[in-house]
Amino acid sequence: MNQKILIVRLSYWYGAILDFLVFLDMMFSIFFEFSISIPNVSTDISYKYQTGTGAFLMLGWTLLLIWADQKPVERKDILLITAIPVVVGIMVVNMFYTYFWIVSLITLIVFLVAYAIARTVDIS
Repeated sequence: MNQKILIVRLSYWYGAILDFLVFLDMMFSIFFEFSISIPNVSTDISYKYQTGTGAFLMLGWTLLLIWADQKPVERKDILLITAIPVVVGIMVVNMFYTYFWIVSLITLIVFLVAYAIARTVDIS
């Protein structure tokens, strides 16, 4: 397998695994009132509703990244859409409420580099 394509594929899987872990954290915070990323998780119904909605969006994005991995170069735009606005938006929220913004920054760099690499791959 071409080394460039391998790097692009690894970025999809990095994102998918990270999204799935966030999905699990969000679901745990709803059902067990425990979260790795947010201390003192609220038991408020609005928190649970919003977190539950976000959790399934994270699960959907996990599946989207796995789908994009099936044709990593042809679906490279998913990397850009994931980087901006998704990762940037999550990073801004994390800067206000958690210390996980550094993970978002790393993820942003990974996706932008992978997108740039995918643009250089000739698929003909």
